[in-house]
Amino acid sequence: MKFNQLTKIFGLSILVAFTACKKYGYEVPDGYPDDSQNVAEGSIDTNMKLIDKSMYAKARVFPGLVDQTEPRVKETQFTLNLNFTDQTAQNLRISEAPSPQYSTGYYAAPGELIKLVVPAGVDGLTVQIGAHTDNLAGKFPLLRDPVIYNRKKLVAGINYIRNLYGGHIYILATFAYANPVTFTITGAVVSPDFILGQISDADWVAKVKASQVPWLELRAKSVIFTIPRDKVMATFNSSEPFTNPTAVFSKWNDVFDLDYNSWMGLSDNAADIRDRSPQSQWRGVLDIQLSLGYGHSGFPFVGLNDSYWFASFTSLNSISTSSGQWGTYHEFGHNCQQANVWSWSTLGETTNNLFSFKVANRIGANYNILHPAVSSGFPKAITYASGTGTKNFDTDAAMNTVDEGPFMKMTPFVQIFEKYGYGAMTYLYTQARHADRLNTNDINKHNFVYEKLSDYTKIDLAPFFDAWGISISDAVVAKVSAKYPILANQVWTFNPLNKTGGTSVISFAPSVTVSSSQSNEGSPAAMLDNNTATYWHSQYSPAPTTAQGYPYTLVYSENKRMSVKGMYFVPRNSTAQRVKNIEILVSSDNVNFTSVGTTQIPNAFARYEFTFPNGPVFNKFFKVILKDGWNTPVASFPYAAMAELGVIK
Repeated sequence: MKFNQLTKIFGLSILVAFTACKKYGYEVPDGYPDDSQNVAEGSIDTNMKLIDKSMYAKARVFPGLVDQTEPRVKETQFTLNLNFTDQTAQNLRISEAPSPQYSTGYYAAPGELIKLVVPAGVDGLTVQIGAHTDNLAGKFPLLRDPVIYNRKKLVAGINYIRNLYGGHIYILATFAYANPVTFTITGAVVSPDFILGQISDADWVAKVKASQVPWLELRAKSVIFTIPRDKVMATFNSSEPFTNPTAVFSKWNDVFDLDYNSWMGLSDNAADIRDRSPQSQWRGVLDIQLSLGYGHSGFPFVGLNDSYWFASFTSLNSISTSSGQWGTYHEFGHNCQQANVWSWSTLGETTNNLFSFKVANRIGANYNILHPAVSSGFPKAITYASGTGTKNFDTDAAMNTVDEGPFMKMTPFVQIFEKYGYGAMTYLYTQARHADRLNTNDINKHNFVYEKLSDYTKIDLAPFFDAWGISISDAVVAKVSAKYPILANQVWTFNPLNKTGGTSVISFAPSVTVSSSQSNEGSPAAMLDNNTATYWHSQYSPAPTTAQGYPYTLVYSENKRMSVKGMYFVPRNSTAQRVKNIEILVSSDNVNFTSVGTTQIPNAFARYEFTFPNGPVFNKFFKVILKDGWNTPVASFPYAAMAELGVIK
């Protein structure tokens, strides 16, 4: 009897222990989240004294334990203002937007139960424990467990949640509440956070020194950074002690207010929600291992927990000079890219960095120190744009080097900002948010940037885009050229690093290139001199090394796209080399040509005009293929000559 009773008691204790273990932590059978982003449901052991220490060893490595001497709060109230406008990435047409995630100022110790009381009538909320949401699944070797945060939906009344690794406690809101909401919390510890405008520097330093909480938050109006307390403590005896968060985060507010939100045309009280700045703060966290790279964008943005990233968050010198800030601006810039409207496929690591130049311009920083590849890449890019011949900004090897390519591609944008004002970016972003549709291919994005920057400058920037080899559609150029005068100066030669160049006048004088020319009987320019006594002649001496004869090719251009009704020709005053049948083709890039008609030039020393049969064309290059001549037989004298040619506008 005694044996049976003891057996039952022992068996029951095992069952209770096993059941309780399954209820600890994440409330899923194996104690781990499934990374599906599903919010945990179900019950949890509500014994506040019970601590699940099963992950203590891993939590000690990261994010750290909380000393038992740190006071746990009991029935403590805190109030959050949950009245927000949820600015989605879709509204702003950017890659990532801050979501309504509210810091409570409390931290959960690993494995310890948190009790959270939500007032009656409040729903649509979720509690999250853990700032480190980067999923390291598939990484090897792992420096920490793959997923160390968890979430649970909240209901009005009493809620319980624990995290085996611990972490900051957040409230996530689905919709807004007009009036502040007051919660009651038990079991958490106070995080030694800095909140701009609510705590003095001295009080915060004292708070950090007195705390044993491993992580803390630095909070301002527009940004929140999550950093390790031990790194803060280490600075107190360094050459640049982090004891001045008020000064640092006042400047961070400026960066986001002036160089991100305002530069994108966003304001807190804009009437149109598409122009309203994010109502939640941008977030950045440090982590000992990242799912991707040395730092990556997202909400939150993640940087490696090293001295560089820590300084980029906290150094007054760094943020005051833009030196050392490239990484943070780079990743937040990724979040703000408008890749679905105008930032085309080869600008993935380019347009995100333009924010660095905006900050540097505002504070008067030297562009050369922003990044080593800026000082080397910009001059190389200008050399590329200044060159002649056919170019392709997106595919040419000269613009796509591994180290400098993205920096070279920043050059045309910074040239426009420096020459016409940084408001060009504001106009571009605003127009993108209000555009009737998204753009699904690069040529449409090229066209969008060309048209909107031309609208902003009130100048037809087609020559600028042509110089850079950024292809734009003839129909859009025709639309823009009808509204604005054409660009007069070679802005693509301007160097933003030393503010020189860009003033030379663009030549729109007619030019012609030929496939063959006899040097002692006039150059191709003789066809453009308004003198019918001079002429161009195909080569006959010395004898070409390759087969010579018809067809010959002439390409006429005035270095700009224009509306042309037709072309005129004046043959040489000699019957021997007069051209007979020709075909005319047109192109915007001197690569891809389209035929607009064929005709026969009369065998006479007189001006002949050919009007394009389908009406005027809008193009930059006009290719004339000389198919044969009036001389018979052509095979015995396969040469051509022309006194004059040009376009009829």
